[in-house]
Amino acid sequence: MSAIRFKAILTRQLDRLFDRVAELVRDCVFYKTESSAGTGLLSPASLTAGVKALVAAYRSGDIDGSSVQVGDERLLIRARELQDVPMPGAGDYVIEVLTGLRREVIAARLDPTGTFWTIQGRRSYGEDWGDLTVFTLAEDWGDLTGATLFEDWQS
Repeated sequence: MSAIRFKAILTRQLDRLFDRVAELVRDCVFYKTESSAGTGLLSPASLTAGVKALVAAYRSGDIDGSSVQVGDERLLIRARELQDVPMPGAGDYVIEVLTGLRREVIAARLDPTGTFWTIQGRRSYGEDWGDLTVFTLAEDWGDLTGATLFEDWQS
């Protein structure tokens, strides 16, 4: 009696699914945000991976208002695309290549066969990284030499 090869079957079916619902699949870049184990401070993202994410909305019954909020999305990403990223999880983020839309990773779970990650993503609109214009004007607050001029605001 031979064992059922769930991983091979699931991998083929997942590839078919991504092909058939191409309008729901987004080209993205996954960013792993690292932190120092000693201090807990976040460092700039040094691990990235180009991925295809199948984006779907949560059903209304899944939305509890605390851990899953209105507007959260479920992203399915094939595990082989994230093989160079150790343990995706909260604090990481995904950016769509075409639109630049950023989704914060709230939670991530690998399926039991190790074939795909289910990621709870939350759209992030508050990041303003400026634009590409050249920095041209700044106020000069001086240096560390002793003060030589003071303003007197009293009469």
